[in-house]
Amino acid sequence: MRFLFKLTKLLYLFPFCFQTLNACTAFQLTSQDNSLVYCRSMELGVDLRSNLLLVPRNTSYQGTAPNNKPGLNWKTKYGFVGVNQWLFPNVVSDGMNEKGLVVGMLLLPGFAEYEKEDPEKLDRTIGAWELGAFLLSNCATVEEATSLLDKILVVQQPIPSINFSLPLHYYIADSKGSVIVVEYVGGKKFIHDNPVKVLTNSPPFDWHIKNLSNYVNLSPLNIPDFTNSKKDLIKAIGEGSGLLGIPGDYTPPSRFVRASLYSAWATVAKNGDDAARLGFHILNTFDIFFGIIREKPSDIHVGFSKELLNHIIEANKGDPSININKTINTDFTQWIVVHDQTQLKTYFRDYFSLEIQAVDLKKLDFSKPGIKQNEVTRDFIVNDITDKFTPIKK
Repeated sequence: MRFLFKLTKLLYLFPFCFQTLNACTAFQLTSQDNSLVYCRSMELGVDLRSNLLLVPRNTSYQGTAPNNKPGLNWKTKYGFVGVNQWLFPNVVSDGMNEKGLVVGMLLLPGFAEYEKEDPEKLDRTIGAWELGAFLLSNCATVEEATSLLDKILVVQQPIPSINFSLPLHYYIADSKGSVIVVEYVGGKKFIHDNPVKVLTNSPPFDWHIKNLSNYVNLSPLNIPDFTNSKKDLIKAIGEGSGLLGIPGDYTPPSRFVRASLYSAWATVAKNGDDAARLGFHILNTFDIFFGIIREKPSDIHVGFSKELLNHIIEANKGDPSININKTINTDFTQWIVVHDQTQLKTYFRDYFSLEIQAVDLKKLDFSKPGIKQNEVTRDFIVNDITDKFTPIKK
């Protein structure tokens, strides 16, 4: 499927999309049987062309150091499944490994600044976009991830193919219930415990936690009817009066508030399957469709690298629908992923097909070599029930 957003947005949004258009939301649910289910949406103005990736054990990775020098070399101890993107198809933006560890990379524009290069430690250096795959490869728990982070350098550097540095922070959760947020701000690493088990985008995590105090008045309970001094009964109109004042826009602070409250107030699911379904319902409330978040038409030749321009023009050569002179850039929910960390199941839904697809990690053979990809369909898939009508049973 080709559409106008493909080329123009890829050109225009590096770097601008990371400064203005980003709306990732992540949270974790716990069911009555103590199943842990991580839920995350990916919103961005650039079409990532994501697919599902399967990475087996003993897969070799070569990390990246500044100036495209070789960095840390590692082999995967654990196999994992995740969601990739066109920029770096062999690593993931979000994934879960066979031990139930989840790593989600979310954007932190305007604040993310990674560690300084150390020429003596190139063999311990990786790029920010490689950190998710590195942790999924090597860690079973948050404790192990925290320890391993002290042994590597995540260095400030651009992705070589596009000459642009991705501003990221990281949601890390294990199957035991531990959840942390890892951020690199001002060239330093910060690891935060995550009591609300929620993450969105900028500002940094500690600001969002403080901001929640502004909404302590909100409640899922309706406000009682009120009688004034004249004994007139004033009744609420409709349901949901306890939520008057909840921020309803798509900015990261507002989404953080809603995700924190919705995930805390939702009726606790019975088991992992029910929690996964609940996760999709909650994420539906954050769904962004084409056109609701926009940037004005702009000169797309400002601010992006020649490498990116050449890459995208070559990839879309001959497409008459593409106008590289103007664009109205729009953010959208590209995909939703839900990881049942207890049952080791990954659920995935794409913007275009809307069909929920599942991968059972317990059924995968992670000993078979070779990274594999499951290409996501963009066809609108529906269950045709035209011939399913039957007489009403008496």
